[in-house]
Amino acid sequence: MQTVYEIRKSNLLEILEQFGSRKAFCERLGIEYNLLNQYLGKKSQKNIGDKFAARVTDALHVPTGWLDHPHDKLAIKNIIQSQVATDSVVHLSNTTDNVENHPSIDQSNTLRMVSLTNILKMSKGENLELSANTEEIKNIHVPTGMINPIAYLIKGTGFAKPYRNGYAVVCEYTGQPVAGEEVLIFCKNGSIYAGEYLFEQDGLVKIDSVEGALETLQKDSIERMSPVKMFISPSQII
Repeated sequence: MQTVYEIRKSNLLEILEQFGSRKAFCERLGIEYNLLNQYLGKKSQKNIGDKFAARVTDALHVPTGWLDHPHDKLAIKNIIQSQVATDSVVHLSNTTDNVENHPSIDQSNTLRMVSLTNILKMSKGENLELSANTEEIKNIHVPTGMINPIAYLIKGTGFAKPYRNGYAVVCEYTGQPVAGEEVLIFCKNGSIYAGEYLFEQDGLVKIDSVEGALETLQKDSIERMSPVKMFISPSQII
């Protein structure tokens, strides 16, 4: 059985693999490159302590303690991709002239763009599944006020709008949903639930699922809850 320090190191190595550049990751954390290497060397005896773990989770906008639990490659990939999307801000103007600081460009008018790299498979009577999008990757615009946006392209049959095939659902990667709003819930055992968030009480989370059933979930069985912020029709996906 892995220790918490081994789990932290394993997660950090996968984060760096997905991040691409260790130097860029150090810049995000605000640390020196050699400090990172002290934790990752094959013969390194330095464990990732609580303070450094908190620094990583804060930088990635994931819950405290997230680094202490095993995560698969797809989950970590989604986090890193959502970070890249958050950092990607598109400036709009009324002209095709892209000269920086051109008077025709309103620098205060910005939109954030997110790539549809994830597919949420939803078919009536079947379990929800998450997979990587291997087709042409398209993009959508999301509100600038979102902290850590992630988008899913819906594939499947049997559900009406807004969970219809071809629609996109945009969520905060993690957060506390408000009663009455839609939510995606990802459980530690790989199960996924979608529906209207009702309430949380005595360690239990209750939702009205898209299947029309009331689902009660143990809170400690949930890896993350992703509040839905908007649905996008196929015609708005570029």
